[in-house]
Amino acid sequence: MSYSDLAVSSHPHLIRIVENHLLNHADWRSVTQHAFTPRPLLSGIPPEPVYVDPDVDPSKPPTEAALEQVEWLLPVDLREKWSPRKMAEVFDSLPEGVWGENAKGEKRTKRMLLAVVAEDSTVSYYFVHDGIVKPRQN
Repeated sequence: MSYSDLAVSSHPHLIRIVENHLLNHADWRSVTQHAFTPRPLLSGIPPEPVYVDPDVDPSKPPTEAALEQVEWLLPVDLREKWSPRKMAEVFDSLPEGVWGENAKGEKRTKRMLLAVVAEDSTVSYYFVHDGIVKPRQN
């Protein structure tokens, strides 16, 4: 069995590891599996916003909309190789609709969390955006 065959057959395993981490360790709610092509995805609501917009005053509590923002996750194996084309295919498979708003009230671009699973089942999360996003100013 080649590694690419292993990567395809391991999707259910990756989904279970990430789903378990979200529900039992990170306190996410409404975690749902989605069988989109080309890869299965997860969606859910984190206990607090996973991204703090630099235009928001950090001393103010998050808005109700920010607390209910659904995030999308793509579970991947650390050893997988990803290209911009493969990532674009995943973004294209995501549903159309409301992706939330930024602090200025503008529509947010599509984004997801890349849930990278290591051999020891450690999960690391990275934001991936569909297109170009202005970097934060410190």
